[in-house]
Amino acid sequence: MPDMLRGITIDDVTTRDMDDAIWVEITENGGWHVVVMVADVAKIIPRHSELDRLAMSRVETRYYANGNSPMLPRRFADGKLSLWPGEAKYVLVADIILGMDLSILETRLLRAAMTSEARLAFSDIPRVLSDRDHPQHFLIKLTSQLASGLLMQRRNRGALAFYDLGRGLVTSEEGSLRQLRCREDTIGYVIIQELMILANMAVAEYAVKNDIPILFRNHIARSATPERGDLLKLLESMAVIPEVNIATVRHTAYMMLNRAEYGPVILGHFGLNLGAYTHFTSPIRRYADLVNHQQIRAYIRNESLPHSKEEIQAIASHINLRRLENDKSKSEYMKEKAYRKAESVIQGNRIEDASDTDFERITKFLIRKGEDCPEAYCDAFRKRLGKLPIICAGLVLLQAPDGERWTGLKRALLEEIATAPHQAVSIFDIAQHIPGWQMPVYEVTETTRGNLPVFIARSAIRVDNREYQSAAYEDMTKKGAVQRASVDLLAAIVGLPAPDLKITIADQSASKEEMTINMSKDPIFALQEYCQAKKLPLPAYSFETEGSTNKPIFTCTCTFGSSTSTGQAGKKQRAKRLAARAMILTLISES
Repeated sequence: MPDMLRGITIDDVTTRDMDDAIWVEITENGGWHVVVMVADVAKIIPRHSELDRLAMSRVETRYYANGNSPMLPRRFADGKLSLWPGEAKYVLVADIILGMDLSILETRLLRAAMTSEARLAFSDIPRVLSDRDHPQHFLIKLTSQLASGLLMQRRNRGALAFYDLGRGLVTSEEGSLRQLRCREDTIGYVIIQELMILANMAVAEYAVKNDIPILFRNHIARSATPERGDLLKLLESMAVIPEVNIATVRHTAYMMLNRAEYGPVILGHFGLNLGAYTHFTSPIRRYADLVNHQQIRAYIRNESLPHSKEEIQAIASHINLRRLENDKSKSEYMKEKAYRKAESVIQGNRIEDASDTDFERITKFLIRKGEDCPEAYCDAFRKRLGKLPIICAGLVLLQAPDGERWTGLKRALLEEIATAPHQAVSIFDIAQHIPGWQMPVYEVTETTRGNLPVFIARSAIRVDNREYQSAAYEDMTKKGAVQRASVDLLAAIVGLPAPDLKITIADQSASKEEMTINMSKDPIFALQEYCQAKKLPLPAYSFETEGSTNKPIFTCTCTFGSSTSTGQAGKKQRAKRLAARAMILTLISES
């Protein structure tokens, strides 16, 4: 057996199939030496062996609330291959040298042996970090610092990465949100995820440079996926939103993103914002990783590669299909379980006290029945207006059947959305997951009122071979006009009158009121002068803040008599200026 490497494992407290270990050191020039050691599964399971065929048929280990169904027999997954402490095991090693700026300077892939010095659980990490006398304190502290740097680097690179240590919120490689069962697990989870992403990225680059056919992990954005900057803002908003709304944001983010797939060619990874990525670090749990191990192991041993590029393509198609079938099966199981719980809540007359997640399940259950909703649901729904999860609003507007009470709720929803028209655009985002739906087409033109720019928007959509169109709406911003048109389009689709959204399309000549407002001045001072000249009370301004602390979004509301206007910007003064301009436009339009 070759020289023994040192390492430790960090996994969930219940994990018994430990296929990766880590070690981190500082280099002489201040960089980092990262060693990720992965169980040499391909030594035991070569191509076309009985175990290989079994692993291919199962594709991956499947996890349940009370256990798992392993890809490999437990005597291998939990025993012979697992990196238990004190047991010498063969491993494939990603030996990576990073510069001080965390850029990859060198990657070596080699076969070696290692003995794990400790088996740590995610929940152990906070205690190890706070205990200077713990045998792994220095290693974990060093690794935690590296993981923080890698995370910051990924964020700066545009990856959809977010962690909330206080609430146990983490993002997957694809950018979808999940909440850990134990919040103490978060730091350990961050350490392992960041080092595994680094290793997988390094192996992908190694395979490309050495022309080794492997299964790449590709993640393609949907055509309706928002701009990366908007997705990052959505993730950053998690830092300030109430915990009761987390499930809604998780669902919204999930629906915006495609699922990642395996393939023989590089298509890029949207969630990580990487050109090339693969899976290498979990060969006990994922067949894709095992195939990549078989390829890499043969390459570094100067043996013939076991899989051709054509075979890699066939394996990719098989894995993608089986994972889709597994996900569909799990989704159907969870859906039926949720419906049974929803029915129990309805029968027990507990709708009003249901959590947001349970209320969503109840909504889906009632829509599925195809009948008018019960009075108790109707009452609970109306009490939640204004704080209703957007997914519930979308379900009721777009999928609820005919019925007097459903229609009443749709009418109330439209009136509510008229006060927050950005929600209409979010509902159309949700609609992308309904067969036959596409995003609306918007026509936006720009004109002026006095000396102020005004945007006019119309929207149209085809649903089930029927064309729907909105009226034309104007606003001081392009986004505002589009949002108003979206509300009107929702009303057209539902077949209800549009709520009051202040259609002001006709060009208007300058009035006497307009001439008393000096349009060349700052809108705030111009509006103030107008009030003083007319001997009217000065307008009142109020502010609301949303978004992250380092990138706040200010919404200013200007109140003048019975009229209100708003402005939104990244700086408070600009938001106030936009609100004042909008109020001037209102005065001109109403004159």
